[in-house]
Amino acid sequence: MVVEDPEILRGTPVIRATRVPVHDVASLVDAGTSVDEILEIYPHLTPSQIGLAAIYARANLREAVPGAGAFPRV
Repeated sequence: MVVEDPEILRGTPVIRATRVPVHDVASLVDAGTSVDEILEIYPHLTPSQIGLAAIYARANLREAVPGAGAFPRV
């Protein structure tokens, strides 16, 4: 459900079929934003996609570093 495509936001991990960065959603979850509030911001997401974003971000902490997506992976 997470896609990394160089043609979409320069390869930033996004939720599939959206241009919503996973780490943006995960940051909202980590800040204590409720699912209902996140759905107001991103009404086309589902609660399960929000949960997935939080899990994905925890499993891929390197991506959460600001600017990490700007450099090619080795």
